[in-house]
Formats: sequence, structure tokens, C-alpha cells
Amino acid sequence: MVRAEKRAKKSLLSNAFRKFDPRLAAELKEQRKPILIGLVCTGVAALASSVFSILLIKYGQDAVTDLFASTVPGQTKALELREAGFHMLVFCCVSVMLLYGLQYWFVRGQTYYLNLASNRLAANLRTRLLFKLMKLPVGYYNDRRAGAIQSVLTNDVNVYQNAVGIIRDSVGSPITAVGAFGMIVYLQWQIALFALLLVPVMGYIIQRNSRRMKREQAKVQANLSELSATTLEFLNGVRVVKAFGAEKSISETYRQLVNKTFESQMTATHVTASLRPMTDLVGACALSIAFYMCGVLTMHHSLTPGTVLSIAFGLDRVNQGFRSFGNISNTYATVEAASDRIYSEVIEVPEDHEIGGGRTLEQSEGRITFEDVSFRYPDGTQALCGVSFVIEPGTSLALVGPSGAGKSTIADLLLRFYDPTEGRILFDGVDIRELDIAWLRSHIGVVPQHTFLFAGSVGENVRLGLPEASDEELDEALEQAHATEFVKELNARTTSVLGERGVRLSGGQMQRIAIARALIRKPTVLLLDEATSALDATSEKAVTEALDVVMKSRTTLFIAHRLTTAARADRILVLSRGEVVEVGSHTELLEQNGVYAGLFRAFSGGILA
Repeated sequence: MVRAEKRAKKSLLSNAFRKFDPRLAAELKEQRKPILIGLVCTGVAALASSVFSILLIKYGQDAVTDLFASTVPGQTKALELREAGFHMLVFCCVSVMLLYGLQYWFVRGQTYYLNLASNRLAANLRTRLLFKLMKLPVGYYNDRRAGAIQSVLTNDVNVYQNAVGIIRDSVGSPITAVGAFGMIVYLQWQIALFALLLVPVMGYIIQRNSRRMKREQAKVQANLSELSATTLEFLNGVRVVKAFGAEKSISETYRQLVNKTFESQMTATHVTASLRPMTDLVGACALSIAFYMCGVLTMHHSLTPGTVLSIAFGLDRVNQGFRSFGNISNTYATVEAASDRIYSEVIEVPEDHEIGGGRTLEQSEGRITFEDVSFRYPDGTQALCGVSFVIEPGTSLALVGPSGAGKSTIADLLLRFYDPTEGRILFDGVDIRELDIAWLRSHIGVVPQHTFLFAGSVGENVRLGLPEASDEELDEALEQAHATEFVKELNARTTSVLGERGVRLSGGQMQRIAIARALIRKPTVLLLDEATSALDATSEKAVTEALDVVMKSRTTLFIAHRLTTAARADRILVLSRGEVVEVGSHTELLEQNGVYAGLFRAFSGGILA
């Protein structure tokens, strides 16, 4: 009968985990040592709370009964009953203290080691996710909101680490339930047979609840992701919100998102809340019937008071084991929903075009060649059509054209944020897809039009370009970017904290920090996206002079939004709708009196700003 009960328990557990996520199993395997120690502690604690507790309750109650019986007038052998009962009571009292003393250490060990595994699992997973995110292409971030990605790293990982609790309950619950059932068989097999009938009923309740829980928890995680993304956007755009007086509108939108999330959470809570009362109801009905059976057997002198009490306690432990099975099922449903998001949103996202051939060059000259390059974005938008040009080492090329002409796409392709749909790009005669991507980017210094600075110090932001740079190299880069003067005026100079997105600096100061960040790595190629656009006239003149000196020994690609910038380049490439329409020097293009000449005359006449 015990064997039948074990088979039933095993069947129930296998049904609960019939589709156990192998990815989750692999993550848990990495923490097998602390998990194993924690499970040993769990097993001992479960045995102590079921088998030994039931025995102590039986013998303790019988000892008290004997003591009472010894005081009844006319009771024969009163002295013998009193002595035997007292000795057994002392033994049970001492055993209880020893039992809970033992349980203290094992419960403590269970809590420590399983929490160690849980926290380490979350830490490792967050690190793995961030490393993966760093390898994903720019297109991935164009298609997703930053807050949604952040939600995976926080909300979903927090849920995911509950997987360790599943393992704990998967060990503790069967030991508790099977141990208690075994003791009931030992004490009274008829009642044990009745308890066995509860297994299919409990199994049906748990299985039905689990399916609903996974469905509802998936909605909760999706709503939390949307809420996190919206929160981050609102915080980043608070200046715009206030400038347009949109506080009321934004607050109402946010309130609706909060309510939507709240409703999904309460639906999931309803599913969770219905499980325990249902198992308790079934358990209470079973306990009532069991008490009735105990009463009938007691009338026939088959049971002692201690046996009745210990059977009642044992049935409660069996019911508790089933409740824990329900918790396992619900927890697994929530973990599985989080796991699906973690893997589908980040880990399983392909990064094929980010994989380089691993090749590096001993020396880098900086010759850039585009050979009949075409590119189409994943949504079908055609950005470039058959673009070809060469930038010789030490020369500069400016890209000119209206918005959407393909200027930024060329820069993205050179950095391998995307790969060409057709054609190829060569770096010193080698297809960049054959080069190690980290090596390639280490030889390109980028100064974007819209500067992004981290909340760290001046030095940390500049050293992003070369983490191992010395203080001398840091000072040299700041000097070349004409940033030394204003950095010296900061309280802590290069260790001054800039605040989020460099909020404590002016636009021109931020741009010069970005230029220093590009120059500190001493790149072979400079990629300048209108690098002086945010500077005042005085700063622009100083930085332009500095860049003119630096550019003499480097290949430079300009993305020119202002034609005065384009005029400084050795050659100019005019783009329109992804195609090259003109190419030549500033003077040559003016003499051709084509598209560029028209744009320049309009710009010079004040029509274009």
C-alpha cells in the first residue's frame, strides 16, 4: 500500500512537470552543490516534522492517558501505570527538545543554502543576459522599448529565481506526505487505505489550477513589462512633458497602465487563492471521515487516544504535502511564464550577423571601400542601392543629403550594426565580415550627433573608449578635444560625477567629452556625425581646429548636416534616396552646378540653416 501511494505521488509530480523546461534544468544544474546540501537539510527537516513528530505525539499522549488512568479510583496496577506513564512522558519531552534542536540546524541550513543557490542563479542569469544584450545588433533595440528589456532583467529574473523553491518543495513535500502516510499505515491500515483515495482528487485540482495559473501569469509579466517600459520613457522625457504641459495626460495614461497591471495581478491572485482553500476543504472532509472511523474503531477498543491524535496529525501532514504540491504547480507556472520571456526576448534572439570571422590585421591603414552596397531594413525599407566609394588612408569623405538619404545607414554598416543585403564593405582590403568585430570597432572612433554620457565621472566616460588608458592619455584626449579648460573648473576635475546623461554639462561640453572619448583610443578611422553641431561659435572653432590636426593622420568619414562641415572634407558624396548622385571635392561639385551646388547656394543664401 505504501508502494501504491509512492507511485501515485510520483505520477502526480510527473504530471505537474510533464513539460519541465530543459533550459531551467540547465540553470539549476549550475547551482547543484548548494542545492544538494539544501535538499539534504530539507529531507531531514521533513522527516522530523512527519515521522518522528507523529511517533512522539502517539507515545506522549498515551503516556498522559496512563497517568490519568492511574488516578482513577479502583484502577488496578495504578502504581505500575503511573511509573510507566511518567517515564514515557519524560522520554517524549526530552525527545521533543532534541528533535527541534536537530530541526533548527537543518531548517537553517535549508534556508541558507537554497537562498544561496537562488540568489546566485539570479546573479548569473542577469550577467548572462547583459552579456547577451551587448552582443545583439542595433536592430534589436530599434524594435524594443528599453523599459521592456529592463523588465526582463528585473521582474522576470526575480520570478525565475523561484525555481529553487520548486526543487525544495519537490523534495520536502513527498517526504512529508509519504512519511506521514507510512506512519498512518503503521498505526491503522484501514484509515491509510481511505487516505489513498484522496490522491486522484487532489491531483485533478492541482493540475487544473496549474494550467490557469500559467496563462494568467504570462499576462501579468507582459503587463509589468509594458508598465516598466512606459515608466522609463516618462522619466527620460520629463522635461518634454513639463515643457508641453502634458502632466495630466501622461498621468492618466500611466494610471490606465497601472490599473491594467493590477487587474491581471488580481486575476492571477484569484487563481492562486482558490487552490489552498479547495485542498483544505477536501482535507477537512477527509479528516472528518477519518475521525468518524477512529471513533468506530475506538468503540471496539482497537485504538488508543495517542493513536487517534497521531493519525489526525498524520492526515494533516498528508494534506500539507498536497498543498505544497499545489504550490509547486503554481510556482512552476509563473517560473515557466518568466522563462519563456527571458529566452524569447533575449537569450534565444539570433545574433548571426554580429559574428565575425575572428580575423585581425597586424597593422591598420584605414582604407574604407564600399563595393556596390545595398541594404534593406528588416521591415522592407530600402535604405541603400548600389553605393560604391573608397576613402583612402588619411583622407576624409563627407556624406551629404536630405534626411532619409542613407547617410546614417552607411555609418551603421561600417560599424557592423547591420550587414549589407548586397555587396560588401572592405577595411584595408578585407571584408569586414571576416574581421573580429571587437577589433574592427576598436579602430573606429565615433562621435555621434546626439551625445550620450553615462552617470559616472568625466574620466569614466572618456575611458569608455579605452578602459586601460593612463591619466596622461586621458589628459591628452581632453586637450585634443579642447575640454581641459572646463574640466579643470569642475569640483573634482576628471573624477567629477556628471549625473544621468551628463545633465550637469552644457551641450557643447558634452560634445567635447564625446570627442575626447573617441580620440583616447587613437583610432585609425574617425566617424563624425556632425561632431560640432552642439557647440557655440567659439567652441566650434577650437574643436574644428583640433579635429583638423587629428584628421591629418586618420581616415575620416563625416555625416554632414551643415554644408560648411562638408566643405572641409577632401571629397563629398551626395546621396538621394539611398543612391549616390554626385561625388567630388567641394570645388568640383560647385563647378558641376548640380545637386550639391544648388544645396550650397541655398545654404549660403540663408534659406537653409
